Amino acid sequence: MMTFENQPVRVEHINTRTEYHGDDEVLALDLIITTDLPNTSLDRLSSTLRRSLYDADGTGDLVDPDHTPRLRNPQLGTLHWSGSFPADFTFSDSDHDDDLPFTDAKLDRITFVPREGGTVAYTFRVKVYPGDEQVSARVLSLLHRPGVRGTLDVFEEEAETVD
Repeated sequence: MMTFENQPVRVEHINTRTEYHGDDEVLALDLIITTDLPNTSLDRLSSTLRRSLYDADGTGDLVDPDHTPRLRNPQLGTLHWSGSFPADFTFSDSDHDDDLPFTDAKLDRITFVPREGGTVAYTFRVKVYPGDEQVSARVLSLLHRPGVRGTLDVFEEEAETVD
């Protein structure tokens, strides 16, 4: 499953809501995150996906013979990946010395746009539970802000199907 470390990310949208966990009402944030990753990230979704979307450029790259920058079908547009995945998600930003980790996050609504040259633009939702108002305020301050980095670690063996 898709993972990355200390990658530039952009928080595009935040939805605040409450959920019931048993009898307890807890604050939840739905974060829409975008990031660009190399097309090798598609290998984490499926071992055949990158090769079905990209070709080698024909130069016989000796440094990286697995280099596949040429997009086969740019007309495909936005593609979707189904499922809901438990994950750890951490924000890092230049305004704070300490990271902002969420160990009980859920990743879903994954979409991606393969781009010519070997880059994939991802958009996905991460559901997080901030725990208190200070953490919530800090997450809200990241909305549309440059310089934010993220780390995502997904636990694919526990994936749930999403309709």
